[in-house]
Amino acid sequence: MEEYLHHMKTLRSQMNEVEDQAAKISVEEQTHITTFQTLDKDLASAKSETKRLKEDTEQMMKAKGEICSQILEKQRKIASLDSDSYTLAQTLELIQQERVSLSARLVEKSTYYTKVADDMNSKLQQQQDWVHTHRISGEMGEHGSVLLAKSVFLFFSFM
Repeated sequence: MEEYLHHMKTLRSQMNEVEDQAAKISVEEQTHITTFQTLDKDLASAKSETKRLKEDTEQMMKAKGEICSQILEKQRKIASLDSDSYTLAQTLELIQQERVSLSARLVEKSTYYTKVADDMNSKLQQQQDWVHTHRISGEMGEHGSVLLAKSVFLFFSFM
Protein backbone atom coordinates (compact mmCIF):
# COMPACT_ATOMS: atom_id res chain seq x y z
CA MET A 1 0.00 0.00 0.00
CA GLU A 2 2.86 2.16 0.47
CA GLU A 3 3.58 1.75 -3.07
CA TYR A 4 0.06 2.71 -3.87
CA LEU A 5 0.36 5.87 -1.77
CA HIS A 6 3.62 6.62 -3.36
CA HIS A 7 2.09 6.27 -6.81
CA MET A 8 -0.81 8.42 -5.74
CA LYS A 9 1.54 11.11 -4.52
CA THR A 10 3.50 10.92 -7.71
CA LEU A 11 0.26 11.02 -9.68
CA ARG A 12 -0.97 14.04 -7.70
CA SER A 13 2.37 15.70 -8.13
CA GLN A 14 2.27 15.03 -11.83
CA MET A 15 -1.35 16.22 -11.98
CA ASN A 16 -0.40 19.40 -10.18
CA GLU A 17 2.44 19.90 -12.60
CA VAL A 18 0.12 19.26 -15.54
CA GLU A 19 -2.46 21.64 -14.05
CA ASP A 20 0.26 24.30 -13.56
CA GLN A 21 1.47 23.77 -17.08
CA ALA A 22 -2.14 23.87 -18.33
CA ALA A 23 -2.68 27.13 -16.43
CA LYS A 24 0.55 28.56 -17.85
CA ILE A 25 -0.47 27.48 -21.34
CA SER A 26 -3.92 28.93 -20.81
CA VAL A 27 -2.38 32.23 -19.69
CA GLU A 28 -0.02 32.19 -22.67
CA GLU A 29 -2.92 31.37 -25.02
CA GLN A 30 -4.96 34.22 -23.54
CA THR A 31 -1.94 36.54 -23.90
CA HIS A 32 -1.52 35.45 -27.51
CA ILE A 33 -5.25 35.84 -28.21
CA THR A 34 -5.20 39.33 -26.67
CA THR A 35 -2.07 40.17 -28.68
CA PHE A 36 -3.68 38.88 -31.87
CA GLN A 37 -6.86 40.86 -31.17
CA THR A 38 -4.80 43.98 -30.52
CA LEU A 39 -2.82 43.40 -33.71
CA ASP A 40 -6.07 42.85 -35.64
CA LYS A 41 -7.46 46.12 -34.26
CA ASP A 42 -4.19 47.90 -35.12
CA LEU A 43 -4.26 46.41 -38.61
CA ALA A 44 -7.90 47.47 -39.11
CA SER A 45 -7.02 50.94 -37.84
CA ALA A 46 -4.01 51.13 -40.18
CA LYS A 47 -6.20 50.00 -43.11
CA SER A 48 -8.79 52.62 -42.18
CA GLU A 49 -6.12 55.32 -41.87
CA THR A 50 -4.63 54.26 -45.23
CA LYS A 51 -8.05 54.46 -46.85
CA ARG A 52 -8.63 57.92 -45.32
CA LEU A 53 -5.21 59.09 -46.51
CA LYS A 54 -5.96 57.84 -50.03
CA GLU A 55 -9.25 59.73 -50.02
CA ASP A 56 -7.50 62.86 -48.73
CA THR A 57 -4.86 62.46 -51.43
CA GLU A 58 -7.55 62.15 -54.11
CA GLN A 59 -9.29 65.28 -52.80
CA MET A 60 -6.00 67.15 -52.80
CA MET A 61 -5.30 66.03 -56.37
CA LYS A 62 -8.77 67.22 -57.43
CA ALA A 63 -8.20 70.55 -55.70
CA LYS A 64 -4.76 70.82 -57.33
CA GLY A 65 -6.35 70.14 -60.74
CA GLU A 66 -8.99 72.81 -60.15
CA ILE A 67 -6.37 75.32 -59.01
CA CYS A 68 -4.20 74.56 -62.06
CA SER A 69 -7.24 75.00 -64.28
CA GLN A 70 -8.02 78.35 -62.65
CA ILE A 71 -4.38 79.43 -63.04
CA LEU A 72 -4.44 78.54 -66.74
CA GLU A 73 -7.72 80.42 -67.23
CA LYS A 74 -6.32 83.47 -65.47
CA GLN A 75 -3.14 83.27 -67.54
CA ARG A 76 -5.30 83.22 -70.69
CA LYS A 77 -7.20 86.24 -69.43
CA ILE A 78 -3.94 88.05 -68.65
CA ALA A 79 -2.63 87.27 -72.15
CA SER A 80 -5.89 88.52 -73.65
CA LEU A 81 -5.76 91.67 -71.53
CA ASP A 82 -2.12 92.20 -72.53
CA SER A 83 -3.11 91.92 -76.18
CA ASP A 84 -6.04 94.31 -75.65
CA SER A 85 -3.76 96.70 -73.80
CA TYR A 86 -1.24 96.64 -76.65
CA THR A 87 -4.01 97.24 -79.20
CA LEU A 88 -5.42 100.08 -77.13
CA ALA A 89 -1.97 101.63 -76.76
CA GLN A 90 -1.51 101.51 -80.54
CA THR A 91 -4.99 102.98 -81.04
CA LEU A 92 -4.23 105.72 -78.53
CA GLU A 93 -0.98 106.50 -80.35
CA LEU A 94 -2.85 106.75 -83.66
CA ILE A 95 -5.51 108.95 -82.06
CA GLN A 96 -2.82 111.21 -80.62
CA GLN A 97 -1.12 111.44 -84.02
CA GLU A 98 -4.49 112.27 -85.60
CA ARG A 99 -5.13 114.87 -82.90
CA VAL A 100 -1.75 116.49 -83.58
CA SER A 101 -2.48 116.44 -87.32
CA LEU A 102 -5.94 117.94 -86.79
CA SER A 103 -4.51 120.55 -84.43
CA ALA A 104 -1.98 121.54 -87.09
CA ARG A 105 -4.73 121.77 -89.73
CA LEU A 106 -6.90 123.80 -87.36
CA VAL A 107 -4.01 126.17 -86.71
CA GLU A 108 -3.50 126.49 -90.48
CA LYS A 109 -7.20 127.14 -91.07
CA SER A 110 -7.34 129.52 -88.13
CA THR A 111 -4.35 131.41 -89.53
CA TYR A 112 -5.96 131.43 -92.98
CA TYR A 113 -9.33 132.66 -91.68
CA THR A 114 -7.63 135.24 -89.48
CA LYS A 115 -5.78 136.53 -92.56
CA VAL A 116 -9.04 136.51 -94.59
CA ALA A 117 -10.82 138.34 -91.78
CA ASP A 118 -7.97 140.88 -91.57
CA ASP A 119 -8.09 141.35 -95.36
CA MET A 120 -11.88 141.77 -95.26
CA ASN A 121 -11.64 144.22 -92.39
CA SER A 122 -9.00 146.15 -94.32
CA LYS A 123 -11.19 146.20 -97.47
CA LEU A 124 -14.21 147.18 -95.40
CA GLN A 125 -12.22 149.94 -93.80
CA GLN A 126 -11.09 151.12 -97.25
CA GLN A 127 -14.69 151.06 -98.49
CA GLN A 128 -15.93 152.86 -95.42
CA ASP A 129 -13.20 155.44 -95.89
CA TRP A 130 -14.16 155.77 -99.55
CA VAL A 131 -17.87 156.08 -98.67
CA HIS A 132 -17.08 158.56 -95.95
CA THR A 133 -14.89 160.56 -98.31
CA HIS A 134 -17.56 160.63 -101.02
CA ARG A 135 -20.33 161.42 -98.58
CA ILE A 136 -18.41 164.37 -97.27
CA SER A 137 -17.71 165.66 -100.71
CA GLY A 138 -21.36 165.23 -101.59
CA GLU A 139 -20.80 163.23 -104.66
CA MET A 140 -22.67 160.19 -103.48
CA GLY A 141 -25.33 159.71 -106.07
CA GLU A 142 -27.05 156.66 -107.29
CA HIS A 143 -23.78 155.22 -108.59
CA GLY A 144 -22.19 155.48 -105.10
CA SER A 145 -25.11 153.67 -103.44
CA VAL A 146 -24.71 150.74 -105.85
CA LEU A 147 -20.98 150.53 -105.10
CA LEU A 148 -21.69 150.66 -101.37
CA ALA A 149 -24.26 147.83 -101.65
CA LYS A 150 -21.80 145.70 -103.66
CA SER A 151 -19.07 146.33 -101.09
CA VAL A 152 -21.29 145.30 -98.19
CA PHE A 153 -22.46 142.21 -100.12
CA LEU A 154 -18.87 141.17 -100.84
CA PHE A 155 -17.89 141.70 -97.23
CA PHE A 156 -20.67 139.51 -95.84
CA SER A 157 -20.24 136.80 -98.47
CA PHE A 158 -16.64 136.17 -97.25
CA MET A 159 -17.72 135.81 -93.63
